[in-house]
Amino acid sequence: MNAKFSITSLGNIRVFFTRLGYHLERNGSYAKRAGPGTFPRYHVYAEVQGEQIRVSVHLDAKAPTYEGTSAHAGEYDGPLIEAEMQRIKDAIVG
Repeated sequence: MNAKFSITSLGNIRVFFTRLGYHLERNGSYAKRAGPGTFPRYHVYAEVQGEQIRVSVHLDAKAPTYEGTSAHAGEYDGPLIEAEMQRIKDAIVG
């Protein structure tokens, strides 16, 4: 399962992901808690490529281990990612 897909229109990207429970990160990506704590969390990148918006989803299992790095334990496929991707796609249609 590839955790990336393309869509043609979302309107305002920030508003769209905010309605789905995501918040804007400093780097322009979006994150949403997947549990009661800060981690695990769903992490979405939405990159505009002409008329298309390329969406990439993964699950950050924990915070970066070393200060100054962005490396972390993450899941890029599996049932949790598939379910979140479908939730995003359903919101686009619905």
